[in-house]
Amino acid sequence: MLSAKNNKSHIRPVISGITLAVALLIPALSQAADKITLRYAIWDRNQLPAEEKIAQSFEKANPDINIDIEVVPASQYFVKLDSAVAGGVAPDIFWVNMPYFIQYAQNHVLAPLNGYLNDKSVDLNNIVASSVKAYQFDGNQLAIPRDVDAIAVWYNKKLFDQAGVSYPKKGWTWDDLKTTATALKTKLKGDAFPLYMDLSNDGQESYLNLLYQKGVHIVPTNGQPTDIASDNAIWVYQQLQQMMKDGLLPTANQMSELKTDSVFTSNRAAMVYAGSWQAAPFASNPQINDHIGVIEMPRIDKEAGVAHSLGFALYANGKHKDAAWRYVSFMAQKSSQEELAAAVIPANKQAMPAWAANVKQVDVTAYLTALDHATAYPTAGTNTPKWQNMWISSLKKIFMGADAKEEMDKSVKKISRVMEK
Repeated sequence: MLSAKNNKSHIRPVISGITLAVALLIPALSQAADKITLRYAIWDRNQLPAEEKIAQSFEKANPDINIDIEVVPASQYFVKLDSAVAGGVAPDIFWVNMPYFIQYAQNHVLAPLNGYLNDKSVDLNNIVASSVKAYQFDGNQLAIPRDVDAIAVWYNKKLFDQAGVSYPKKGWTWDDLKTTATALKTKLKGDAFPLYMDLSNDGQESYLNLLYQKGVHIVPTNGQPTDIASDNAIWVYQQLQQMMKDGLLPTANQMSELKTDSVFTSNRAAMVYAGSWQAAPFASNPQINDHIGVIEMPRIDKEAGVAHSLGFALYANGKHKDAAWRYVSFMAQKSSQEELAAAVIPANKQAMPAWAANVKQVDVTAYLTALDHATAYPTAGTNTPKWQNMWISSLKKIFMGADAKEEMDKSVKKISRVMEK
């Protein structure tokens, strides 16, 4: 309906009301027809406010494009995305993670980005290298890293002080960690653990980092099969077994009932390996934030650690790939990435300091330093979750006391076959 303000006396009377309505409506219809709506799928509602701010900024600068953000619960995300791909109705832009990347890459779900990168709107040199490489396949960049996780060690100063043990220092080693944990075990009172690391899941906060530090290549590399059953890998498993026996770590049974956040925030662990997603919750928790610190993981044979990253991907059969690229390149810029820094470490290295600055009370820059020598979360073949679960099943037996070499010799061939599919 035309508003009253459009009915002005200076309009020439030869134009009838109907003619005027049509004259005004035609440009509006033309503009509506030219405007593109991009569907963008994510799975974390906690990050929606930041995503909406970025979308609003983009729409203001690009009035011909509308961003429709679709939030799907994480537990349903890839099931629904698979169905949408099968039906040819996938979102124009969507989040992808490392475990699912190869599957989508091999099935040509993701649009190659090499041609778009020629416009220089995204400088991959500004993005964490391990994440950039993780989203490459057959010579093509198939996703732009959005954010990145890192692992570090938190320590409880109050428990260290009660035990009279010195705090960890930058440059410490695995032997230093064990010596510190042993001193804590001897002197700590009550039921606090000297050290906690979650061995009950995929190992991102625990054994993956130790394996990388010991030089193990977890997935097939340069024509070489996985060496998760190598001498170096067995050494890592046996170290963890022995630390559980010595009481430096909780037992496997205890770990199955405990969570990193609850153990540390209840002052029940002097040291914990924890992901960067725990940084803000730890630092904002009044029960602990006045007596905690965080430091890079101790080194074994070399400095290394696992880093996982989400990526922005374009649907290969999308109808608006050029417009979608405009939005992806906008989301990858420093200003947009700094919006994400309220919740996650941005993949854009120029925006990373904003994440550390947003975490009050505790200096968390150890996470950013850790990314300088990070290795991408291990993926292989078209079904990473399958071989991962097989490996976790074997490791659970080892952490319950099974002979590490016998168990891995028995299972590595089956795991390897799935990795290579």
